Amino acid sequence: MKAVVMAGGEGSRLRPLTCDIPKPMARLCGKPILEYIFDLLLRNGVTEAALTLGYLPNVIMERFPDGEYKGLRLTFVTEETPLGTAGGVKNAARGFTEPFIVISGDAMCDFELEKIVRYHNSAGAAVTIAGSQVEDPREYGLIKIADDGLVLGFIEKPSWGQAITDLANTGIYIVNPECLSMISQGVPFDFAKDLFPKMMEKKLPLYCYNATGYWCDIGDIKAYLKCQRDLLGGRINYPLNAVAGGVYVKDKLPKGDYSIIPPVYIGEQTDIGASAIIGPGAVIDDECLIGERTRIGGSVVLRGASVMRGGSVTDALICDRAMLKNDVTMYEGSVAGKGSVIGAGATLKPDALVWPEKLVEEYATVSGSVKFGTFKREIFEDTGIGGLGGIELTPETCASIGAAIGSVKSCKKAGVASDGTNNAKAMTLALMAGMMSAGCHVWSFGECFEAQLSFCTSFCGLGAGIFVSGGKEPQIKICGEGGLSIPRYLEREIESRVSKGEFSRCQGESCKDIADMSSINMMYSRELLKQAPYELKGALASVKCSEPKITMLIEDMLGKLGCAKGGAVLKINAAGTSLSAQTETGTSIPFEKLLAICCYNELQNGKDIALPFDAPLILDTLAASCGRKAYRYLSTPADNSDSVARRLSAKQIWVRDALFMAVRLLSIVKEREKSLDKLYGELPEFYLAKKTFTLHFPPSRLAEFFDGDTSAEVESGNPREGILVRREKGSVMITPSKSGKAVRVIAEADNMETAQELCASLEELGIRR
Repeated sequence: MKAVVMAGGEGSRLRPLTCDIPKPMARLCGKPILEYIFDLLLRNGVTEAALTLGYLPNVIMERFPDGEYKGLRLTFVTEETPLGTAGGVKNAARGFTEPFIVISGDAMCDFELEKIVRYHNSAGAAVTIAGSQVEDPREYGLIKIADDGLVLGFIEKPSWGQAITDLANTGIYIVNPECLSMISQGVPFDFAKDLFPKMMEKKLPLYCYNATGYWCDIGDIKAYLKCQRDLLGGRINYPLNAVAGGVYVKDKLPKGDYSIIPPVYIGEQTDIGASAIIGPGAVIDDECLIGERTRIGGSVVLRGASVMRGGSVTDALICDRAMLKNDVTMYEGSVAGKGSVIGAGATLKPDALVWPEKLVEEYATVSGSVKFGTFKREIFEDTGIGGLGGIELTPETCASIGAAIGSVKSCKKAGVASDGTNNAKAMTLALMAGMMSAGCHVWSFGECFEAQLSFCTSFCGLGAGIFVSGGKEPQIKICGEGGLSIPRYLEREIESRVSKGEFSRCQGESCKDIADMSSINMMYSRELLKQAPYELKGALASVKCSEPKITMLIEDMLGKLGCAKGGAVLKINAAGTSLSAQTETGTSIPFEKLLAICCYNELQNGKDIALPFDAPLILDTLAASCGRKAYRYLSTPADNSDSVARRLSAKQIWVRDALFMAVRLLSIVKEREKSLDKLYGELPEFYLAKKTFTLHFPPSRLAEFFDGDTSAEVESGNPREGILVRREKGSVMITPSKSGKAVRVIAEADNMETAQELCASLEELGIRR
């Protein structure tokens, strides 16, 4: 007897298990599903099988290089284009002259196929469908039959209201070869959707046999795990090699002082550590390593995987060569993909999916799907959330981030804005939905730019402001009170809530509406005009910016102040946070020197200044020369040690807003009746060189790099981040990235050559271990 085995299944619902194997090659208790089907065919007198292949066909062909399995002759037929179930069978069954079996290579069953064939022949059927009664008929194609088994109709995955039968189509058929002529050639053609309705229309004998025995359509991870437990529990008529009651092995039990709670299956060349507990319902495949004090129950651990000391795995799947480091916890339905690495102390919550070769960092908690990059416990990068090296920003993750922000007490009133790109709009809506679900009062500032959102957050007295930018590298930036960066404890709380999925929830009246605050941009314009209290009549300036919203706004404001186009070119970045200039004489003035001009003016007017921690050190000298002080605030303070600087900064928006700085700069030019070149010339000489290096040791050891260097004076701690190294010719500020894997170096000296030399001298930081 002959058979056609449909083995082209992709198994998309079984991913990440099937990312690199076709569904029939998924392993059950030490061998692929497909081989169980071959054994079933052999038991029922089949001697030849043709396999229809589609997804990753080489994986199957390489498994059976001789075209044979225990005497069952195999023929492989690869579909270049999808032909559907019936089309694929017609393609594979060429030359068949007797009734043959059609069976799926990715569904487990132990039907007595010989009985179905005898029924087929005695009923005079053209096609006989093997049916099986199921508990939940809504997930299957159902068959309506007469008392004699004649098929009356089909219902495809109905609701309970239409589920008038529980007899499911198993996809196992006995087919007369003459029926193949009804199948269209070279186009997709299915049994249930196309062939069977055509046969019923022509009143051809289509019958159903209500088969008894085990059948499981392994459609998802839950079914995959259940099928293995059924195999262990003896509910499938397939013998396993037992060494004790409910204890099955491929070869022999590993040596060691561990415990087994039957039923379990353990493959060959597997090591199990002391005090480990295996079972019940556990499957440990070949060449696995199970560490000390690890517990694995109701779970499948595939070939070459490692679960190190203290792991706890419950009703989960660990794919080939995945590694779980010490004290990892996996809950029901979670999957560690092939070759993935789950860091020590990490947790995979129910149904969490880690895709092949991905890394989950230590102590992270995964509650969704990790498809791209590295899943980090820390989601904040130096430039915000997302971007290069950050987490993937989808509407789903944005909703979680929003719920986390909204769950923080100090963020219960927060503003949101976006850059107006389509994907930023989608992320913003998801973000606001998450915030609302946590009881947060959301103020929507609509479309603006980053500096504008910072102003709105400060001006409106909000606990947090969130700016969403789209494009190829979407990103979320969060500012706190005063529009400044949020402290580290707030970052940690947001990260913890996102990681663990621990969100506040509100219902009914406690869910607040979104407040439309887009009109606040008028207030931004009004405050911008105040930066030039005596207007700018007679002044000349041009603006250059890649963001049209900024260009339009600043040109409108300068026009209202009486500034005409021409003169110096003011260059503003797309975020509105940095300004540079080119004077009428062609001199290029970078941001730091324009900042110094504005600060010097403020100091000469008898006022202190508030600066970010990495602002040029020369500004401290300028402050001292004027009898004033330069306060500094940190990017992510661990405490309130920079609170004075932060309070003062709220009154000096021009330090971090390029538009405010541009207007103020032109106002200084007019008030002091000096050109920009002249103001620039009044500054003491200072030059900056900047570079970022990869760091190969913990940032806490940075100071050790300078041990024994008598020419270096090392300062660390508040009000600095990182360390400051003072040398005879200048100084170097070394600041670790938030990931701790890189350092940003800013060298400052009285000439550019020296600054560059100082910067280059620290390049060894990137290679020294």
